[in-house]
Amino acid sequence: MKTEWMGKYREMVESVIYLCNNSSTSFVTPYYYGTDYKITAREAQVIEYLLEDTSGNMVAVAERLGVTRGAFSNIVNKLVAKGLLTKERRGDNKKNIYPVVTPMGEKIYEQYSHFIYEFWFKEMFEKADRIPEKYIRAFSSILREMGESMEQMKNQ
Repeated sequence: MKTEWMGKYREMVESVIYLCNNSSTSFVTPYYYGTDYKITAREAQVIEYLLEDTSGNMVAVAERLGVTRGAFSNIVNKLVAKGLLTKERRGDNKKNIYPVVTPMGEKIYEQYSHFIYEFWFKEMFEKADRIPEKYIRAFSSILREMGESMEQMKNQ
């Protein structure tokens, strides 16, 4: 089958495929990321999102991450086992359990975020500073919609 359907977007399509293939394994492989403990990028993202959203709404955090509730729960349990999260009960309902980032989790996330900023994002942000904001929003929208369409494809 020929690949003309991509037209002038061939390079962009190939770049997206390359990123997806590399990230599919890299995101779930534990690395040090400049921290004292091996963690996965997905685990670091869970910590990040829980630091941002202290409501404890695990469904909302899982959806924002693009993972199932089951996968999110597994990640939380791994982080609890590592001492980077705890689980606490809130209110009268004993079934309501909320993940909370521990001081050690905050420290690991701080180390991780410093590392990935220097290693990956600093140069990207410098390049992005030369792009008008409306184009950054448009490209972000393209990437988000691609992720959402992948989610829809899984449900078919």
